[in-house]
Amino acid sequence: MEALFFHPDIHLTNLHKGLTNQNYLFEFDHTQYVLRVPKHDSTNIVHRHHEALALKVISQTDLDIETIYYDEYSGYKVTKYIPNVKTFGECDREDKIECVAYMMKKLHNLHTCIGVPFDPMKRLHQYRSHLTQPLYDLTIYDELLKELDSFSNPHTLCHNDWVDGNILFTDDRCYLIDYEYAGDNDPLFDVVSFLSENQIYDETLRQRFYKAYFSEFNETIHKQLLLWEVYADILWCTWAMMMYESRKEQVYVDIANEKHTALLHILQHRLLQKG
Repeated sequence: MEALFFHPDIHLTNLHKGLTNQNYLFEFDHTQYVLRVPKHDSTNIVHRHHEALALKVISQTDLDIETIYYDEYSGYKVTKYIPNVKTFGECDREDKIECVAYMMKKLHNLHTCIGVPFDPMKRLHQYRSHLTQPLYDLTIYDELLKELDSFSNPHTLCHNDWVDGNILFTDDRCYLIDYEYAGDNDPLFDVVSFLSENQIYDETLRQRFYKAYFSEFNETIHKQLLLWEVYADILWCTWAMMMYESRKEQVYVDIANEKHTALLHILQHRLLQKG
C-alpha cells in the first residue's frame, strides 16, 4: 500500500490541516482519499500501537470515518475523503453541542478497555522530559494534581483529544476522527477535553452538554470536572511548550499562552467554589 503513495499517476494535495501530522488529498480509481503522514517528532507525542488498538474497537462502530489503511510503525493512515465536512467550530447546527455529547456517550458506553492506560501523570512527565526551557513553571501545581489519584470512576476507552479539527459534521451526521491519544481513562477527562479545547466557557452551553451526556449530574462530578480541567490545561500547555522547542513555530507559543490563561481562570473558579 505504501508504494501506492509514490505512484507516478497519484498526485498528493496538501490539505494544510493538523498539528501532529500532514494530511494530503489524493484520488485513486475515481475515489478520493486522505493520507495522514506523521511529522518527524511525532514519536515524542503519540503511541501508534495504542491508536491501532483503538481503531480495532472503533471500526465496529460508526463513530469514525472508514479507515482504508493503517500502519502502526510508520503512522501512515488512509481514510475515505468526506466532501463538504465542517469542524465543530465551523458547523452552525443549533444542536451541535448535543450531537457531540451523544457521540461521546456512544464511545464511552462501549465499556471497552484496550489495555493501555492514558495515565495522566505519566504523560505529563513524558512531555516535561523533552522540555529544557519551559515558558511557564507548572510544577507548582503538582500537589494539587495528586487529588486525581482519589478518583475512582471506572475507566473505559477514551479519545482524549476532542479538539475542533477532530469533530466533523456533514449535513446528516457527525464523526470523531484521529485516535492518536486514545487510551483507557476516566470518561470525565473526555468531557473536559471537549469543553476546554473548544473554549466552551459559557455556563448555559456547558449545562446543555451535561444534560445530554450525563444521566445524573451532581456536585461530586462537578468538582472532579474542575480538577480534570486544571490538569488538561497543564498537560496541553506543557505539550505546546514541548512542541515549540522542537519546531520553533509560533502557533505552539500561542497554544501555551492560551492554555496558561485558561488554567489561571479555572484555578480562580475553583477558589471561588471553595469559598
